[in-house]
Amino acid sequence: MYKNFDLEDLRAENPNYMPRIPFEHQKAAFEKLSQLYNFKDKQHKSGILVLPTGAGKTFTSVNWICRNVISKNYKVLWLAHTGHLLKQAYDEFSNNLLEIPNSRQNLIIRVVASSPTFGNTNQIEQTDDVLIITTQTAINSFNTKATDIKGQQIRTRFEAFLERAKETGLYVVLDEAHHAPAFGCRNLLIGGAKFEEGIKQIVPNSLFLGLTATPTYTDKTRREWLWKIFSSEIEHVDAGKKSVKKGIIYEVNKSYLQKNRILALPKYIQRNTGTTFEIDDTTYESLIKEHKDLPAWLVDKLANDEKRNNYIADEYIQNKSLYGKTLIFADRWDQCIYIKEKLKKAGIKVNAVFTHIDASANTAEERNKVNSSENELRIEQFKDNQIEVLINIRMLTEGTDIPDIKTVFITRETTSTILLTQMIGRALRGTKSQKDGRDKDTANVVFFTDNWKKIINFAVPDGGGLNDSIKIRGTYPMEYISIKLVEELSRKLDSGVMIADRPFLDYLPLGWYETEITVGIGDDLSTFKEFVIVTESAKSKFDKFIQDILNNIAPEWEDENVTDKFMEPFTEKWLKNYFSDEDNTANTLDFDLIKIARHVAQSKSEPIFISFTERNSHDLSAIAYDVVKKPMTDLDIDDLLRKEYYSPGKLWKDFYKDYNRYSTAFDAERRRAIHQIKHGNEPRLNIPKPEFIRTNREPTEEEKEKVFKHDKYTCQCCGLAINSKSKKERKLLHIDHISAYTFSGDSSETNLQTLCSKCNNYKNINEINFRLTASSLLSPKELRTFHIDKKENLDVVLRRIVNLFYASKAVLALHISKDGRNNYSKIWEIHLYQGNNPDWLEQEKEKLISFVHNELKYTGLKSIIIK
Repeated sequence: MYKNFDLEDLRAENPNYMPRIPFEHQKAAFEKLSQLYNFKDKQHKSGILVLPTGAGKTFTSVNWICRNVISKNYKVLWLAHTGHLLKQAYDEFSNNLLEIPNSRQNLIIRVVASSPTFGNTNQIEQTDDVLIITTQTAINSFNTKATDIKGQQIRTRFEAFLERAKETGLYVVLDEAHHAPAFGCRNLLIGGAKFEEGIKQIVPNSLFLGLTATPTYTDKTRREWLWKIFSSEIEHVDAGKKSVKKGIIYEVNKSYLQKNRILALPKYIQRNTGTTFEIDDTTYESLIKEHKDLPAWLVDKLANDEKRNNYIADEYIQNKSLYGKTLIFADRWDQCIYIKEKLKKAGIKVNAVFTHIDASANTAEERNKVNSSENELRIEQFKDNQIEVLINIRMLTEGTDIPDIKTVFITRETTSTILLTQMIGRALRGTKSQKDGRDKDTANVVFFTDNWKKIINFAVPDGGGLNDSIKIRGTYPMEYISIKLVEELSRKLDSGVMIADRPFLDYLPLGWYETEITVGIGDDLSTFKEFVIVTESAKSKFDKFIQDILNNIAPEWEDENVTDKFMEPFTEKWLKNYFSDEDNTANTLDFDLIKIARHVAQSKSEPIFISFTERNSHDLSAIAYDVVKKPMTDLDIDDLLRKEYYSPGKLWKDFYKDYNRYSTAFDAERRRAIHQIKHGNEPRLNIPKPEFIRTNREPTEEEKEKVFKHDKYTCQCCGLAINSKSKKERKLLHIDHISAYTFSGDSSETNLQTLCSKCNNYKNINEINFRLTASSLLSPKELRTFHIDKKENLDVVLRRIVNLFYASKAVLALHISKDGRNNYSKIWEIHLYQGNNPDWLEQEKEKLISFVHNELKYTGLKSIIIK
């Protein structure tokens, strides 16, 4: 995305331009920005602007930059972590061009990211005035130290842009500035272990502005980094008293905005549909442990429930005067049609917007003909109050400003705090945002809930904070204990020797470390919480290891994108120096050490150790010993065991899942107690120990060849096939770990697959098995399109996009025929294997068609049929 704006023509075309009148808090922010960045002393300055969602932080910063920074010919570098934020910044600059003083005749704005929707780093020019770029793309293009064929260092175009900014001056904006302490981001800004010099050192008089709604961290280390990056001391006046604070230029809170009628006060209304739903254990675990949202099949079930949809429509019909202009968030096109027709019959002026599906059409073919302009027309009709109710499928969660929406209907619960906040935010423009001057101090937010047979942690209004994105990864401690106990029980049963050979407490951990690690995947950063289980015999060894690395760990461990290649030598050394083979029975201790090392490096603190306080109250050996010492009948023993198993506060049900397993484990302990009392020692048994086999991280050449042959020298994602006898072509294929080594994946044949270099790169470290023809995803992801190689076949490009979207080998066949003049047909077909929901791709079809038009240059394509 690039545009050279002719400002003189723009001014001539808009002689009666009236600037937008800012709110009082925005005027106050302008004043504080001007105080800090006075452009007189040519020194580096930095600070954070703190404005909550709805306060207009993008408008505030862009408007001030246009009036005060661009006029001085400073270059602007705008950093953000998502494509949506890039587009939002670009749109805001476009809307404020007439705020730029007459001293500027033109302005060049370029947007750059890894997505082909935007430009790429090879297109950056030193003449660009405003460069809007994702933070990760900037990091990847910075201080590369690449050399040419002669061994001379080559500068990237991004580095050349910064070099030119030494002459002009540079104003750097970091949107969502609470991400600044991340290793790569802070190194980019102020240098460190990754980059000896950051932007601050390269352009010494650069100015930094951070934008955020959440300026603080509970974690001390991240908080200290935040204020080191945004370090200017700024004078504030609080209650008539002057004070100097570090970092924050200006701050306003949500209550102020509500009190001053800039934001409406949400009025939450909950309506229970009376519908009961039950989910299986696998789905429940993904919701609870991984904070995933409801899977697609379950959303389908809710969306197509006629009783629920009648209830939702009737709620509006019966309370039309209360709800007024209403935006309804639905999930499926047929749900939109049903609710729309129900409201229409009741005399409500209603319409619906969603990709490629026309709610008034009678056939699938007709519905597929709808285009984006028709959706835009319906949105404009809603804005102009020609429509009372607009139903949409997540099209209006962000970026669309309709201030007079009085009510939003949220038709189902979600675990996503971000999504919930976006939906609620559509109704929260207050009285001062209304164009017709009407009062709007409150807004209705109607939640439709259901009866779930299991407790699900759905998102709630006003919940959250910086830690909302933290996900649990791996096995919970209680689950780990249960797995180990059941494995041990199975080992005894398989051997035919039902007697315990060591104390029961040996199977229970002393406790576990709780680690928190931020990991980079593509342009995004995700924070995970993981557990390290610690036995009694290994606790002192872990203590020594942690104390030794606490102030003596290589800074590269802080990097969210630290590589396996870097970590492996360290873990090998630590295993040898601190632990023994007995501590590594599951052969996963190296992964545990990586978790701890990354936690220590990123937080500069040791992980919290949580003692398993219930351990001693679950000594099955002691219970068995007491039973043997006090002879009891089998019926008495069963009564005692059942009382213990079902006793409130006891964890036996979590350990063994059912009573029969528990009682079988007790029988083994009872026989051990008898042996001890009779012989005074532990029984000596010949029960085979469980084998834990993990292959080398790098498969041998022989193993690679075996995988290549199995996959017929074909990329399992895009279908690229090579001539196995051509050395040149063989370099195009790679052996990929389905489950990455980082996440305990081994190099066994079942965990390896053949991918081309591009598919391997796009897959990254995500776990995707392209040998499976049915998607394992619980819900659809955003469709990703990629930069293309003009030499690639069309079907290879499309298979890659669709198969990565479904995270499986979803494409059964592509029907893209040519006519006699070698032109592609106007209608293409994508046939999916059974087990891949075609509705997922249907909702992304417009984006796919746009990609074909703009990137593949096949402008004759009219539609894609998905089967």
